[in-house]
Amino acid sequence: MLSGTSDIAKRYTTALEAINEIACTYFFAGRFKDAVQTLRLSLELTEAQEVTPQSRLILLLLYGKVLLVEHLIRRNNPELMFSVIRQAKALAEKIQVPEYVADAVSLLGEACCNATTMSILESGNMPFGRQDKYHDALAYQQEALKLRETLHDSKGCSESHFLLGLIYQFWQQNELAREHFMTAIQIAEDNGLVLEQAEPNRHLMFDARLQGDLDQALLYGERALFFREAGGFKPYQPLDHLALRDVYRQKGDAEKAQFHERQAMILAEEMGVAEHMTFVSASSERL
Repeated sequence: MLSGTSDIAKRYTTALEAINEIACTYFFAGRFKDAVQTLRLSLELTEAQEVTPQSRLILLLLYGKVLLVEHLIRRNNPELMFSVIRQAKALAEKIQVPEYVADAVSLLGEACCNATTMSILESGNMPFGRQDKYHDALAYQQEALKLRETLHDSKGCSESHFLLGLIYQFWQQNELAREHFMTAIQIAEDNGLVLEQAEPNRHLMFDARLQGDLDQALLYGERALFFREAGGFKPYQPLDHLALRDVYRQKGDAEKAQFHERQAMILAEEMGVAEHMTFVSASSERL
């Protein structure tokens, strides 16, 4: 028997921290359904008066990230994703915890960027050169980077530099994009961060490929896959393999191209998203 409200609050905090770890493990394994179900149930628990706002906020931020990645892969309706992320942002601002405000603002910027990109791709177009798009995403990410620099949040700064580079890459301001990607990698290297090096390397691969430097593109692509695997994040590994497939096809190495395509499909099948890889594969090939 618990002695009172403070003991109940402590037990809730401990339980929700454990649930958050479980949901995060599901997420990294690409088990979206399990991660979403776990987070939905845990958020119901946070309605108890003994639960701290911070415990709820941590779950909302993870839930928003899961929905963001799932939207990018499954191309599902982004309405819930935006709703959850905006709830997280409002709560972070209410309880005034700067690092969580920065995380929520960055997540909202990333959501705006991804939703815009998916909308453009689904219309049959490519996202490059669209100067009329991504302005909200840019503003949110610039705000997030400023907050993270003030907080000396190395992981957050690396992430924000990558996401800013992504927008500039879409705008075809390639030199500025490369600067942000390289800064993201340098910050991650200096602070022993692994997973944060995957995405900037993958997009430097696209940049090198578009410049016709296939050897450099291959190097970046291999680094992206290495850091993704080392960081244990499975959802984007099919994208890394498809990107390498495209480089090997351009180099005329059909055997290695087929190997990476098979690996992408095996991983997608394991995560239950194989039916969505056709669209992702076609978009990758068009770069």
